[in-house]
Amino acid sequence: MFAGSAFALPQTKYTSSCKPLAPTEGKYEEDKSAGSITSQSAFKKVTSANEAYADGKYNESIAILNDLIANSGDKVAVGRAQQLLGANYQATENYSAARNAFQKAIDSGFLRKQDEIRMRRAIAQLYTIEENYPQAISWMKKYFADVIKPPANAYAALASLYYNSEQYRESICPAYIGLQLGSTSKKPLYSMMFGAHIKLNDNPGAEVVGEEMIELFPAEKSVYNNLFAVYSRQSKQADMLALAELARMNGMWTSETNYKQLSALFANNRTPRLAAQRLEEGIEKGIVESTEENWKRVADNYFYSKDLENAAKAYDKASSFTSSGKYDYKIAIMYQDRDDYENAVAKYKSAIRKGNLREGDLGYAYMNLGVSQFRLGQENAAVQSMKQAAKFPKVARNANAYIKYIGDLQKMKDAIAAMELQDQNPDGGGE
Repeated sequence: MFAGSAFALPQTKYTSSCKPLAPTEGKYEEDKSAGSITSQSAFKKVTSANEAYADGKYNESIAILNDLIANSGDKVAVGRAQQLLGANYQATENYSAARNAFQKAIDSGFLRKQDEIRMRRAIAQLYTIEENYPQAISWMKKYFADVIKPPANAYAALASLYYNSEQYRESICPAYIGLQLGSTSKKPLYSMMFGAHIKLNDNPGAEVVGEEMIELFPAEKSVYNNLFAVYSRQSKQADMLALAELARMNGMWTSETNYKQLSALFANNRTPRLAAQRLEEGIEKGIVESTEENWKRVADNYFYSKDLENAAKAYDKASSFTSSGKYDYKIAIMYQDRDDYENAVAKYKSAIRKGNLREGDLGYAYMNLGVSQFRLGQENAAVQSMKQAAKFPKVARNANAYIKYIGDLQKMKDAIAAMELQDQNPDGGGE
C-alpha cells in the first residue's frame, strides 16, 4: 500500500520544485567595517555585562549596558552593547525592548555580517512569540536574503510562520527543505506538509505525505486517522480497509467506532466473514457494546459468508436481548437447511412460543415445524403443526396439501400393512 520509505522525502506537485532559499556552502567575507572596541573602559563594561548575563543577573547587566550606551563615545562598543542588551531583555521577556535593542545594534553598522543576520532572525523570533506573523515573516525573509548555510530549524521556523498565517502553499517548501537538511522536528514538519496539501485540496499529495508518515510514525494514532480521511475523500475503499486493518494490528484502532468502521469496510469489500470476526472481537474485548443490534450485525455477516454455525451462535446472543422469537426463527431455518431437524424443531417451537414474529412468519414457522417433525418421523405432531399453519392464508394451501400428503401416506402404509397381514394369514379352504 505504501510506496514511500523512511529515507525518501515525499514527492508531490508542490514539493517537486522546492529549492534551498540560501547557499548551502560558503563563508562570510571578512567585514572590516565592523571594527573593534577601542575604549578600555567600554571594553571592561561590556565584559562585566557579559559576565552578569551569563550568571543570569539580567537587571545588573542591563544597568551596565544602559550606562555604557548613554555615556560612551565608542560606537563599536555601543553597537555591541545594544546586541547584548537585546539578549538581556529577551531573557526577561521584555520583547518590545529586545526588538528595539536588536534593531539599534543592526543600525549601528558595527556588527559582523553573520551577527547582523543572526539579529534579523532573533527579531523574527520575537515577533513570532507575540504572534505577529507578518512582521516575523518579513524579518525571516531578510534573514534568508544574506544567510549562508542556514540550519534546518530556520526553515522549520519559516514553514511554521507561513502555515500559521494560512499561507499554506508557501509553507510547503520550507518544511520540505528543513526535512531535507535533517531537521529534528520531523513530526511537526510532516504534519504541516500534510495539512497544507489538505488545505490546498491536493488529496493525491496529502496521500503521499500521509503514507510516508505511517512509515515514520507507526505508533501515532493521528497519522492513521488523517490518512484514512484522505482515502475516504477519494472513495478508496480498498486502501481504507488495508489501512484500518494495519491500524488494528498496530494497536492504533481500539475504540468502538474503529471496530465498527473496520467491520463495515470488510462488509463493503465483500468479505463478510472478516466483517463478522472484527466486530465480534470488539464485543468480546468489551470495546464494542454487547447489544442486540451489534450481535445481529455479527450474525448477519457470518450468515452471508455461509458460516451458519457461527451465525446461529451470534443470533442466539442477539436473541438474549429481546423477547421476540425472530432470531430463533432465523436459527431454525438454518438448522433445517442443514437437515438438523431435531435442533430445527426446538428453535421453531421457541420462536412460536416467544412470538412477536414478522407478519406472515408465524405461519411459515408452524409449517416448517411440521416439515421438520415429519422428517423425524413424528407424523401426528407434524399434522397438528400443519393444522396451525393452515390458519394463515399465505401458507394454508401448502399446509393442507402436506396434511393430505401425510394422510395419504398413512393410508398407503396401512394398506401395505393389511396386505402383509393377509399374506401371513391366508384364508383356509378344503377339507
